[in-house]
Amino acid sequence: MSDSRLPPVLEGLSPLEEAVLDGARRGVWTKPRSKLTAEQLANTEDPGLQVRATLIRELLMGRRGELDPHGVFVEGVRVVGLLDLNHVSTVTNLMLTDCALPDGIKCQHARLHHLHLSGSRLPFMVANRVHTEHDLCLQDVTITGAGDREGLRLVNARIGGFLNLRGSTVTNTGGPALNAEGIHIDSYLNLDGSTFSSDGEYSALRLVDARIGGSLYLHKSTITTSNGPAIDADRIHVDGDLFLRDATITGAGKLSALRLADARVGQLGLESARVGNESGPVMVLTQTHVDRALFFPASLVCPQSRQERRDRDCPESAHQFVVRGLEFNQLREITWQEWLHLLVHHTPEYSPQPYQQLATVERAAGHDNNTRTILIAQQNDLRRRAPAALGGPIARGRHRLWGWLGRYGYRAHRLVTALLIALVLAGATGYTAGQITTRTDHRAAERVQPATTPVTAPGAPCSTAELIGLGIDRGLPVGTTGLRTRCDLDTATRWGQAFTYLLWALQALLWALATLTIAAYTGLIRKTT
Repeated sequence: MSDSRLPPVLEGLSPLEEAVLDGARRGVWTKPRSKLTAEQLANTEDPGLQVRATLIRELLMGRRGELDPHGVFVEGVRVVGLLDLNHVSTVTNLMLTDCALPDGIKCQHARLHHLHLSGSRLPFMVANRVHTEHDLCLQDVTITGAGDREGLRLVNARIGGFLNLRGSTVTNTGGPALNAEGIHIDSYLNLDGSTFSSDGEYSALRLVDARIGGSLYLHKSTITTSNGPAIDADRIHVDGDLFLRDATITGAGKLSALRLADARVGQLGLESARVGNESGPVMVLTQTHVDRALFFPASLVCPQSRQERRDRDCPESAHQFVVRGLEFNQLREITWQEWLHLLVHHTPEYSPQPYQQLATVERAAGHDNNTRTILIAQQNDLRRRAPAALGGPIARGRHRLWGWLGRYGYRAHRLVTALLIALVLAGATGYTAGQITTRTDHRAAERVQPATTPVTAPGAPCSTAELIGLGIDRGLPVGTTGLRTRCDLDTATRWGQAFTYLLWALQALLWALATLTIAAYTGLIRKTT
């Protein structure tokens, strides 16, 4: 637009507006003599405290002549009218501190230098696709909206420096308090001590697809919504760390209170945080990637920080969280037993990946015994909550037996114990056979007589060692003791046949146990489903 087609600049400036113009040319602060709070300014009609938004717009567009490169500095005034910076490319910085802007700000598709609104009060700021070359400072601002297009909107914005909302209060009864979906921040995002609340069906703090070049700070913040996630940060990417220490997050509904699905962060700190949702999961960490440590107190999900892993449900099992696909390198503020308890009792369904992830972390730390305990708990949870994945009744029974005998291959010493017990039973069977009388002067197990011995000759009893050796000899899958040449079962009698069948069964059992023991020790058979 040529200069001849531009609307005329404001005329009849008030003394305060003249002071603002002069201050902008000299790069100094303009402050009225009367000092009111931002809340008082929002309701005052004193013309000595009012500056028209159109004048500020003209200054930022360079229509008032050459300005000091430091920018426009104004404190403690009431800005009259909508500050419309849509599609404006500003020529200098803007600092409006402790001001009231009752008609709000719009700066969609604008290109700004440094924008500073600390301590100010306004009903909305719509800054979708705004591009700031430097920082956007909204520290201690109060924004009170009442519609889905109000509150603080920074959708697809690009911030060349940091975004500071420390100590701010943003509420919206008809939509998100802060909607920063797709925002790109070159430096950090500071929300420490801030309050975000929403009564609409959207999240109070929406950071879906956000990209943050530094860290995201939410220390001691309060984020609440009456219907939906308090924080929706699905697919957020934080190059630094995400800190939620001492934060209070309260949401509602099945989508959870805190959503970080498909997110990627350096560290995730939830120390002393309070996350609540009475009608759905506490948080969703599906496919979340934490590059370093995860600080996660067990009390976030299980108030009593329990460690039990039995089939009996935890009394606090109504508190759920979703961690399918969550990856991390280290757990802090929680023991591996507490995390395992959360996986068993506080997840909505069975999933193998969380167990495998925890086992990977413990294995990397050199805690092999912990790793085996975790993988055993995984198989128990599979049988408890997803039996159909094992197959039919026979497969499920086989799985249960394998778990009882060898803890799914992770406790091979149990198989060795079972193998020894089976050998003892075989020896006891041989000894018992030597005590059973089958006919006069004959027993089910007795000495082997020469072929020339008369049939009517009495049998010769075997010694205790020979009877035990007979049972072991007949039960061993491979190899023999050689005792059967001196002492053996009389298979011509019913008792002798019965003991033979029993020892065959024990031999088959010993075969199976020996095979499973070797497989367990070599890792050939281990359930990983």
